[in-house]
Amino acid sequence: MRGSDAYKALTDTEVDDVALPGDNHLDIAMKDKIPAGVFLANVGIVIYFAVVWGAPNIASFDFTNHATEGEKHSPGLSLLKVTTLMGLSGALLSALWLQALQLYAARIISVTLQATVAALLIGSVAGFMEAGLAGKAIGLGNLFLGVALGLYYFSVRHRIPFAAANLAVASKIMQRFPQIIMTAYAAIVAQVAWTSLWTVALVGVWVKTYDGAAGSFHSSSTTHVCVFFMLLSLFWGLQVLRNVVHCTAAGTVGEWWFSPHPEGAVPRALWRCVTTSFGSICLGSLVVAALAALRFVLLSAKRRKARSSINACLDWLVGALETNLKIFNKYAYVQVALYGKSFYDAGLDTMLLFREKGWTAVVNESLVSSVLSTGCVVVGMATGLVGVGWLYVTTAYSTSEHPAQEGHWDSFSVMMTTFMLCNAIGYAMCAVVSSILDSIVATVFVCFAEDPVALHITNSDEYIGIVDAWRQYHPELLTHSTFSASVSYA
Repeated sequence: MRGSDAYKALTDTEVDDVALPGDNHLDIAMKDKIPAGVFLANVGIVIYFAVVWGAPNIASFDFTNHATEGEKHSPGLSLLKVTTLMGLSGALLSALWLQALQLYAARIISVTLQATVAALLIGSVAGFMEAGLAGKAIGLGNLFLGVALGLYYFSVRHRIPFAAANLAVASKIMQRFPQIIMTAYAAIVAQVAWTSLWTVALVGVWVKTYDGAAGSFHSSSTTHVCVFFMLLSLFWGLQVLRNVVHCTAAGTVGEWWFSPHPEGAVPRALWRCVTTSFGSICLGSLVVAALAALRFVLLSAKRRKARSSINACLDWLVGALETNLKIFNKYAYVQVALYGKSFYDAGLDTMLLFREKGWTAVVNESLVSSVLSTGCVVVGMATGLVGVGWLYVTTAYSTSEHPAQEGHWDSFSVMMTTFMLCNAIGYAMCAVVSSILDSIVATVFVCFAEDPVALHITNSDEYIGIVDAWRQYHPELLTHSTFSASVSYA
């Protein structure tokens, strides 16, 4: 990757009139076609399960065997209602989080970290005040997380101004292109629809596998495999929608960076995401979704309760791989969006670029991603609580039923599984809107490493702000080679 490489997404007639610097041009040929085909097949299979197996059984499906006859009580419908309510709650909280990011971009990092520490400590006190072992366990967990996050805040507080400066620039760019926000909201609506469809399909798979009999669900290797593939299908769809937003934002920023006339950049970037880059998006999303599904199975398996060393090591390994792959994917998708590269080539070129500039540590330790993830965790937990509360109210046994049904099903396991699933989906929804700013910051890093002078030509005010932030907080990384690129437009 050469420092003078640049990108400019224009129409065919405009390309003929403009001399683009460097030799790295937009490739409109579709890459990674096989993952795209597999993903579309996955969507088709879920639709089939939902329509043929799930829809006819959703009203009669019951995993609790309520004894009351003549009462129209369907946990299957309750599960679908939980999914819909959870989706709406996640969408609303995500929209509020995005609004806060827009209004308070420069201060949101400090405020988020401080507020999260305070909330965890309050939750810890409330947990210790609650009678019973469960309350004390929750209190101890919140106390540990609060202290750990507080120590993290004090260790990184000197990096907060630099991250805040980058987030403020990203907020200005987002306000310049409000269509990106509409794309994110459309993706959230699609996520709600996908989650609801998947829930109906899950009911169908359960009915076909266990004949809909409550209490017939037994833990086994086959069960864990079925759960893994169903979760893989769910998480893959959520990841693809999120990364479509990510690549749309990255492509828009790339055109704004290198082109003096970025009008219509968002529709063009979105079109490339669902055509040229769709296969690459599906491939990167599949890897992360597979790790997320595997980790979910490890956490929910009954043998996990024994905390065996093998499962603990697997959980740690999968978590570490998932974290590092998310970082790799984020910057790989930038070059996928900018140049239409394959997923592997884009990730490799981006990592080599950062290594050449000496920026690897800076981009990997970006506080922006950490703060955005913290907001997603809060939204996910709130969504999980809403889902669990609604499921508990709608499926709880009556006083007369409870003695006869005692021990019939593990209500704690069901509620915990529901919370984990609702939390994961709420997190994914918030991650969609948060990915706008995260994607903009990541694209700014990539474009600034490739060709900072191009921004000076097209958007001098933002160029000055970015350079001032780097000079103030990372002057050692602003070498002469960083500014050696030259851009000339015909």
